[in-house]
Amino acid sequence: MNSLQKTLFGLLLVLALLVAYLAWRNPQPPLLPADEAHARFSGPEACMACHGPEGALPQSRNHPVGRDCLRCHGSL
Repeated sequence: MNSLQKTLFGLLLVLALLVAYLAWRNPQPPLLPADEAHARFSGPEACMACHGPEGALPQSRNHPVGRDCLRCHGSL
């Protein structure tokens, strides 16, 4: 391998690692589960009953602000 080939290989390797890192770092939010509790979705208020600060399964601290749940967590 000459030096140009080594340089190109190194750049491709760095690019592949960068793409893999960005794909791993930015996962898609989960869809609404196909269970009985989520089948009767009626709006953000229903979500916040369980996923609000005082709910049984509150949102994580880094959850984006907003109450348009289906925008990101669309149903199946």
